[in-house]
Amino acid sequence: MDTQFIHESHYGHAGEGHSLQPQYELRGGQVYASRYNREMPGGKPLYTVRDGNWYATEFHPEGKSAHALYEMRGDKIHTTSFHPEHNATTHVFEMRSHLTR
Repeated sequence: MDTQFIHESHYGHAGEGHSLQPQYELRGGQVYASRYNREMPGGKPLYTVRDGNWYATEFHPEGKSAHALYEMRGDKIHTTSFHPEHNATTHVFEMRSHLTR
């Protein structure tokens, strides 16, 4: 199973912070917090990915979402209008197939 590492974007990250380490990992259609993510619990899938959209699971601290919070556009991940900190002008995460710092 391939792992995609999800890094915060340098531009317009929803939380306005930025870390050089990946905050999430995409494995087998599920998104998990990486060991570098200090705000989210690890071990359980926080998001499930369907048709390029991320939906919060019951393991997400805010609970399960009926609507997609993020959408993937190539290697960029954008918030949707259902995300509380939605910014339509830019992406918030970047996906990479390798671990970079």
